[in-house]
Amino acid sequence: MPRSPSLKPAAPAKPALATAPDAKRSIASLLDATSVAVLALDREFRIVYVNRRALEISHLQEETCIGKVYWDLRPEVRGTTVEENIVAAMRERVPREFEFLHPALGIWMKVLAAPWEDGLALSYQDISSRKRIEQTRDLANRRLLQVFDAAPSVVICVDRNWNVTFANWRAFEVLGSRFVVGENFLQLFPHGTSEPFVSSLRSTMEQRTPIEIEAFFPEMDNAWYQVIVRPYDEGIILFFRDITQQRHDEAALRESESRYRTLADLNPQAIWMGDPAGNITYANHRFVEYLGLTMADIDDWLVAFHPDDRQRVLESWKHSVATGEEYDTEARMIRARDGAARWWWIRARPIRDHAGAILNWLGIAVDIDDRKVIAEALLQKQAETERQRAELETIYDTAPVGLALFDPVEFRYLRVNNHQAAVIGLPKDEIIGRSVLEIAPLKGLKELMQHAASGHTIRNCVLEGELPARPDEHRYWNVNYSPICNANGDVEAITAVALEVTHQKKAENALIQSEKLAAVGRLASSISHEINNPLEAITNLLYLVSMSKDLPAGVRAYVSTAQNELSRVCQIATQTLRFHRQAVRATDITAAELVDAVLNLYQGRLANSGIRVEATYATTTRILCFENDIRQVLSNLIANAVDAMRQGGRLIIRAHDAIDQAGRKGIRLAIADTGHGMPPEVQARLFEPFYTTKDLNGTGLGLWISSEIVSRHQGRLTYRSTQHPVHHGTIFSLFLPWAEEPSPPPPRQV
Repeated sequence: MPRSPSLKPAAPAKPALATAPDAKRSIASLLDATSVAVLALDREFRIVYVNRRALEISHLQEETCIGKVYWDLRPEVRGTTVEENIVAAMRERVPREFEFLHPALGIWMKVLAAPWEDGLALSYQDISSRKRIEQTRDLANRRLLQVFDAAPSVVICVDRNWNVTFANWRAFEVLGSRFVVGENFLQLFPHGTSEPFVSSLRSTMEQRTPIEIEAFFPEMDNAWYQVIVRPYDEGIILFFRDITQQRHDEAALRESESRYRTLADLNPQAIWMGDPAGNITYANHRFVEYLGLTMADIDDWLVAFHPDDRQRVLESWKHSVATGEEYDTEARMIRARDGAARWWWIRARPIRDHAGAILNWLGIAVDIDDRKVIAEALLQKQAETERQRAELETIYDTAPVGLALFDPVEFRYLRVNNHQAAVIGLPKDEIIGRSVLEIAPLKGLKELMQHAASGHTIRNCVLEGELPARPDEHRYWNVNYSPICNANGDVEAITAVALEVTHQKKAENALIQSEKLAAVGRLASSISHEINNPLEAITNLLYLVSMSKDLPAGVRAYVSTAQNELSRVCQIATQTLRFHRQAVRATDITAAELVDAVLNLYQGRLANSGIRVEATYATTTRILCFENDIRQVLSNLIANAVDAMRQGGRLIIRAHDAIDQAGRKGIRLAIADTGHGMPPEVQARLFEPFYTTKDLNGTGLGLWISSEIVSRHQGRLTYRSTQHPVHHGTIFSLFLPWAEEPSPPPPRQV
């Protein structure tokens, strides 16, 4: 709703403002338009008028503030300079002007409290921006003064009339009671006593150009100062830095340098110096004599180096000069008297002042040619030694026998080669540090190690047993142990050479078994040969009996059965002879002829084991092979199948024409059983010689020999096996090409 300006009287009998209503409205509109906040109080400090700007700044509402006592609306100003000035203006009837930070509003205000006829008029403005600027300026001034006061140098400000306007604490320390801010600065330095210092100051004051000068000041503790003079709007600023110690150091340095040059020239070593820019400024007599140069042409020092080394030497020197890093290089320098190029070790270190700036470079050069030659010879010898060591390491690691090194107390592995780690069945990092008695708990091993630890050598001793890494494998080793003694004769380590002879042992056993089998074969062959004549006679007699007309019918049936059984005995004897006799050349034969002959030999075992044979021959192709060898392969496969089905099962044999992966034509024989199948660990070693799962009943050579026979026939023998609870069993697949000429069989031992 529109607001009508109102200046209400403090008392009912007297109007607040003796003004016509129209005039009142005009004044109120004028006050609302101004940017100055206006608030009117009666003599009881009640608010009788407030303009728009006052409402905005004070966050008031006209309806809630007119007629209210000012202190009730602004209790936070009680006891402040606001209350003090307002009350004083009201009481003394004298205008009061003041500034204050309003605690509730958080703004700075400039207030004019002016009395009027019935009370007091307050006009105020927000001056927060100006106060912030003033505070920032005051803070900057205070910080600048703190910086000047904290500076170790003397800082003095002088106006254009040469009066001192500012001085830091260091100035008062140096000049003492003679120095007073506001006095003439030049009176501290009488004319002529500090020239050209005073003249330079006058030049800076008049021409407004900065200067830097070093001068001695008796007035300032008889010290040398570096004075930096800078002009500013109101005069000049002087910065005095005490360089007395620096001047003394420089003088001492010059004196020391003079002594140093004398000593350097007398020194038999090569000594040189360079300036901060990298120019060579000095070389002692020993150096210039070697180079054949003089101090006049020392700048051309690079020509003294071997041409192949110059660029490298120069780049290295430039890098040190640019970075300040120490110079360190090796290069060949030409000896002037004979032109010999000799190796030198050249070094230099920067000499710095107290501020860290490089004053010069101090260097030394050492002839290392003899040492270099010896070092190169040593490097070559070391390289040769390392090569020999690497060769020995290679031989050690790749040796076909097991090599190891043990400590003589707990018999822990100190070293082991690859072959021994493979024999143990563990990686090297799992062997080193462990006791051999833990890794190979073999009977008699501890006693052998103790005997070696006592200083005795053990040769060609056989150990046997099982290793934890490969259980259920009885193995044999031929071992040798030798002690390694120190200079005092104490045993420091034990070397071991171990050769696994498991295959040899198994080969010996297999050879014995083979000889037994050969003897049995020869005996069976002799028996078969010897019984052929009686069998033939019995066969003829039975034939004559069966042809008799007077033979009763019942007896004739018995005679027929006897003839059949006798025929079967003859066939077995013939097959036995054929198995024993070695063919000298390959023959053509069908798959049925190969398989049936073997099945006849196993007919009794198959029947006793309850195994049903299912043989199917889908080919009549004749292949060229050594039939007795192939029958040996089939005999091994069928025998293994029978052993896998002790509780009965099915023996399935299939033969058909086939083409292998290489595109060769031939026949494929598949021998499958429904036995228990083979686990993965058995399959992984199936064709390994002497590996058997039949304990004493097997030699571990059957499948190994079979694979060799198949290879000689350019064929292929593969298998699949599973231990699935339902579909278990093994199938071997034998592929024999018919277009290949098989290799002749090895001679059979008799």
